[in-house]
Amino acid sequence: MARIVSAGIPRIIHQTWRSRDFPVDKGDPKSWEALNPGWRYMFWSDEDLRRFMATEFPELLWMFDGYSRPVQRADLARYCLLKHYGGVYADIDTICMASLEPLFGDTRVVLCEEPLAQHTPARLRGMRSLWFNGTMASPPGHPFWDRVIDLCVRMYPRRDFDILETTGPLILSAAVEQWTDPQALSLNSSHLFAGMTVHGADSGDPRWGNHAETVLSIHCWQGSYYKNRSPSLYHRKLAQLRDLRHRLRWDARLSFKAASRQVEQAILTLPLRRSAEPSFVTVLIPARNAEPFLEENLGQLLQLDYPHDRINVLYGEGGSSDRTADLIAGIVTRHARDFASMGSVTLSRGAPQLRRGERWKPKLQRARRAGIAMARNDLIDHALRWRQSDWYLWLDADVIGLPRDLLQSLLAAEAKIVAPDCVLEADGPSFDLNSWLAVGRPNLVDRNRYRKYGLTMPPADVWWRRHLHDLRYLDRVPLNGVGGTALVVHSDVHRAGLRFPEIPYADLIETEAFGQLARNLGVTPIGLPNVQVRHHAS
Repeated sequence: MARIVSAGIPRIIHQTWRSRDFPVDKGDPKSWEALNPGWRYMFWSDEDLRRFMATEFPELLWMFDGYSRPVQRADLARYCLLKHYGGVYADIDTICMASLEPLFGDTRVVLCEEPLAQHTPARLRGMRSLWFNGTMASPPGHPFWDRVIDLCVRMYPRRDFDILETTGPLILSAAVEQWTDPQALSLNSSHLFAGMTVHGADSGDPRWGNHAETVLSIHCWQGSYYKNRSPSLYHRKLAQLRDLRHRLRWDARLSFKAASRQVEQAILTLPLRRSAEPSFVTVLIPARNAEPFLEENLGQLLQLDYPHDRINVLYGEGGSSDRTADLIAGIVTRHARDFASMGSVTLSRGAPQLRRGERWKPKLQRARRAGIAMARNDLIDHALRWRQSDWYLWLDADVIGLPRDLLQSLLAAEAKIVAPDCVLEADGPSFDLNSWLAVGRPNLVDRNRYRKYGLTMPPADVWWRRHLHDLRYLDRVPLNGVGGTALVVHSDVHRAGLRFPEIPYADLIETEAFGQLARNLGVTPIGLPNVQVRHHAS
């Protein structure tokens, strides 16, 4: 990225509030004017901001108007103000502590971290730091803000979800992580603009950055995103009783101790091996009643631009009531020369036969997914004996849209377990909700609310989970659960004995339990929110 040429940060201060009658207990807006007499002070009400957006950023007005919460409009507008005017933006609940002259003329965007004690949301998502968007400085026209605004646009479909990751600090933090020109940003510790924690104490963070000797402002956290969840005594006691009932009724569970005895840790944690030659990949396709999808699924494999002489394809079929077995036999006969090898195996174990309308009933999930885990385990056991391979790509037979560079993208993540986002349509919501990241620790009340029939089955928007469509502002995220519609697994993982749990592990089963167990054993699965495969919408 080219070095930015700019006149530098101008002597302008921006603050915003709903109206021109701002509450006196929010901060000290007058301190910004008092300590910076030579600076232009620009106050923006919500009405002013909308006029500004309509005039200077009309292409974003639909999004500005579409946000359901005022803070999201304020977030987007502050990025646009700094892009257009430059200067210093400061939340209304801030207090200026010194002259801003040290910032004047700087050609970089000047940012500071939030206090280190508040970095957990960023670190859970695989980022190094949480950057503070309550006070920022910038020259006008800096392209960094284009990146921030682009991420806001990308996350607009999730606008009614978490503010932090639709317009707030996590969006800013992702833009910093992805920015490739370190000379264009002046990054500093929290002391510069936000040296006080949400609890009102000095952060005590080590000082570093271009302005390590300077404290320019403090933030009072009057509009903090950080909330405490504290259920009542009654609900805590009720949750304890439900937890006891759960443990007594569903006693068939896989413990970490028992699971770890089945895994050879020395093999599981071997470092990834680099080779000048493309790795061998075996595509594993479990199939039952897949007649309508097999040809289209095969067509997607044939169009992959990965060297076909390094791809093996192995089908596992069992229990089909249609022509799936015959079609697979024909595919193997016709296309054996299109890949390094092709084959099929009959699976004797699998999920119970269910009508399509029954497949998602909660009371059937434990038996259904246990059967799917059995089929997967039998297929990988056969594959390990069948051909030597470096990687295994699990692919459902009804996945009918693959990027041509799918394998390159998955292997480039350099992780032993990698999941793309499985969708029904491009950039639509995630279809495979078994891929998720835990972003909080639910208390016993929350856990028991969604434990049913021996498994945790929360709704898609439960507060402590993020699915890949929630994380599209990031290119790479750690995961807890993984889905099996498309999943690449390094051979070391399966050779070490790690299989898909057939009984619940941590109240999860099959691929979800596989991901969580791998993570607990030291192999963190990785999700790629912006690499998408398409599932048939039947």
